[in-house]
Amino acid sequence: MKLKTLLTLSILASCVHVAYTQEQYGEETQSAVVPLEVRERLSRLVPDPPPARATAEGQPAFYDSPTLYQYMDGAADVFQIYDVQALFHQDFKAGPLDLTVDIFDMGSLENAFGMYAAERSPKYDFVGVGAQGYRNEGLLVFQDRYYVKLAAFGEGANAALQEFGAAISKRIGDDKRFPIQLSKLPKAHRIPRTEKYLPKDPLGHPFLGPAYQAAYRLESGERILMISVGASAADAASRIKALEDHFRRTGEWNLAPEFGSGAARGSNSFEGSLVATASGRYVVLLLNPSGNSEPFFQDAAAGLR
Repeated sequence: MKLKTLLTLSILASCVHVAYTQEQYGEETQSAVVPLEVRERLSRLVPDPPPARATAEGQPAFYDSPTLYQYMDGAADVFQIYDVQALFHQDFKAGPLDLTVDIFDMGSLENAFGMYAAERSPKYDFVGVGAQGYRNEGLLVFQDRYYVKLAAFGEGANAALQEFGAAISKRIGDDKRFPIQLSKLPKAHRIPRTEKYLPKDPLGHPFLGPAYQAAYRLESGERILMISVGASAADAASRIKALEDHFRRTGEWNLAPEFGSGAARGSNSFEGSLVATASGRYVVLLLNPSGNSEPFFQDAAAGLR
């Protein structure tokens, strides 16, 4: 009986060891899809020893764009739209707190801002970390080419998150710029923290990408102004032509001289209406325009020349 028990315990121990080894090997193999240089660069962004007297629980895990779904499942699709390059993920313990650090290398400042802005609301609780950051079930920060998402659970979570966020921001460096093309959006009437970057398929049209947009508070209500960035004036003209062809197929397209020379209005039953014009290498679009928005649109287009 004793021999049988010992054999059973030995088999169970072997199974646990094999399972652990396979899990550990699987994690190492998974992380290997990210180049060593990238793994080292991302790892250096978390101080050692960690902030908030935290201790790491295990080794960090790394994911590239094709394997990101293994960590995020369906949420990976949006990150891939913004050309995510790699993810650093690590769990920490800080006293009673369980803390998670996710650092996304988005490849460029524009993509990092775009992904951050896609998940941001102007109503969130903004904090002075990184180029911009806010609290919403954690701490989310944009800076340089990185999008940082921190989460913690337990008493003192906010203080620990703030300490981690500030430490990681310091490691990233002093570059706290926003994408330069955001300066092309008019400042007057702009609703703060509504700016977005759309690298692909703005309004569902590939030919309009990349584009920037923001919400504006006009006399007629809140409106979205979008600026599609072309390579040249000829490229901007071709985007207007593609937009015209689309609306002539699906609805209506008519000149709108009240919005300025060359402006036109497009509308259909499923997209609503918009006004568009080319200005230099840019295409300016005002979604669902209404009365008294003409001067605003004209000023926006004139500011791009």
